[in-house]
Amino acid sequence: MIDEAVRQIETFRCRLGDPGVLTGAADKEPYERSARHAGGSAVAVLRPGSEAELAWTVKTLSELQLPLVVQGAATGLVGAATPTPDGRQWVLSTQRVRDVLEVDPVNRCVRVSAGFRLSDVNRVAAAHGLVLPIDLGADPTIGGMIATNTGGARLIRYGGIRENLMDVRAVLMHPAGECVGSAKGLRKDNTGLSWAQLLCGTFGALGVISRATLKLHPVQQQSATALIALSDVHAAIGLMCELEREFGEMVSAFEGISGAALEAVALHQRNVPVPFATMPAYAILVEVSSAIPPGQGLDLEAMLMNWLEKRMVAGELADAIVDKPAQLWRIRHSISESVQACGRLVAFDLAVSRSRFAEFREAAVHVVQDMIPSARICDFGHLGDGGIHLNLVVPSDLDTATIEVLRDTVYDLAVFQFEGSYSAEHGVGPYNASYYERFTSPLTRELAHSLKMFLDPRRALGNAQL
Repeated sequence: MIDEAVRQIETFRCRLGDPGVLTGAADKEPYERSARHAGGSAVAVLRPGSEAELAWTVKTLSELQLPLVVQGAATGLVGAATPTPDGRQWVLSTQRVRDVLEVDPVNRCVRVSAGFRLSDVNRVAAAHGLVLPIDLGADPTIGGMIATNTGGARLIRYGGIRENLMDVRAVLMHPAGECVGSAKGLRKDNTGLSWAQLLCGTFGALGVISRATLKLHPVQQQSATALIALSDVHAAIGLMCELEREFGEMVSAFEGISGAALEAVALHQRNVPVPFATMPAYAILVEVSSAIPPGQGLDLEAMLMNWLEKRMVAGELADAIVDKPAQLWRIRHSISESVQACGRLVAFDLAVSRSRFAEFREAAVHVVQDMIPSARICDFGHLGDGGIHLNLVVPSDLDTATIEVLRDTVYDLAVFQFEGSYSAEHGVGPYNASYYERFTSPLTRELAHSLKMFLDPRRALGNAQL
C-alpha cells in the first residue's frame, strides 16, 4: 500500500512539479486543519497551477479511484474542506489556480481563476474604481466563496456571491476532468441550465470550481457610520425600517451586537475602544454609503447625523456615536476573536426572517438561560438579513451531552417554530451533517443524492453532505 501511494505521488509530481505536490508533515499541516476545528490527515496535498492542470489532476484522481477533498483558503467553519482523520483523502488545493484575473470595466465584471483571493480581486478592481463588495472577516479564495455562497456584512445592499455571480466554469468527476459552464460574463442569458446557479452553495460536492465571472460595483465615494445604543432588539427592527425608508438603497450595513459582545471587545481588545460609558443592552452598527463624491449635493454624514438627532429627541435611542467608518468597523470585526478569548465557546449560525428576528432572539435567549443559566450570551450578526451568530460562553466543565441537547433545542426552535435556517452562512459539512439529515426533507435529500451520484458516482469528491 505504501509503495502504491509512492507511485501515485510520483505520477502527480511528474506533471505538477515539486511545488504542486506536498508530502512532508510540516508542509501538509496547514492544509489539514480548518479555521475553527481540528482537521484530519491527508495522503498528500496536490496544488495544480492552472485550469488545465486542475482538470488533469481531477481526471487522474478519478482514474486512480482516489478520494479527495477540494480546498481553497480553508477559512470555512464546518470542516467541509479539510481531510478526514482516517488519512485516506488527498487534498486538492486550488490556491495556485491563478491563471486568469481580468477586469472588464465597461461590463463592470471580473473574470477570475478559483485560486485568487477576495483581496486580490479588489486590488485590481480598485484601479478601475470598482469593488467586489463582499465584506468578510476572512480572505477566502474565489472558488471557495462560490462553493459556499459567501454572504457577509453588506448583503443587505449587494447580496451574496449568488447575486453577484455571472458565470462559472468547473471541472467534473464524471466525465472525469471535463469542464462545464463558461466565464463569458453575460448579464442576460436565458438559454437553459445555469451551471453558476447549480454549483453555487453546494460546497464543491458536484464539481471543482476553476474560474468565474463576477459582477463588480462602483467604489463608494462617501459613507457614514454610526454605533447606536438601544434598550432592546425590538427597537432595532423599527429603526431598520425607518432607516431604509429614509436612505433607501444607500443602506449598506445594519449589524446587531449584544451588550455582552461589546463587553468582550472592551475586555480583550485594548486597542479597539468601545465608545460607550455604559454598555447598552443591545447596539446596532449602521452604514450608509454612496458612489456620489462629497461636495456634489449629497452629504451622507450630515444626513445620518440629522436622522439620529430626530430619533434621539423622540427618545428612540439611548445613545449614538458617529465616527470614522474604520474605527466602528474595527469593533464589529473584533467580536469573534474577543468572544473566543472569554472561555469555552458554543456557537450557532442561524437565520430567520427579519420580521421575526427580535421574537426569535428573545425565545433563543430564554432557551439558553433555562438550560444553562451560567452561559454568557454574546450574540451578534447581520440583523439586516436576519442572520444571528448566537455565541455562548459556557463553563469549561459543562458536559457534552448538555451541549448537544441545547443544540437540538435551539435548532428545532429556529427551523420548526420560526421557519429559519440552522446554517445561515457556514453551509453543511461534517460538523453539522446530522442536522442536514434532521431538517432536510427526504425528497430533497433523495434528489440531491441522485444529482451527486450522476456527477460523482463514486462519491469521491469532498465532505459536503449531498
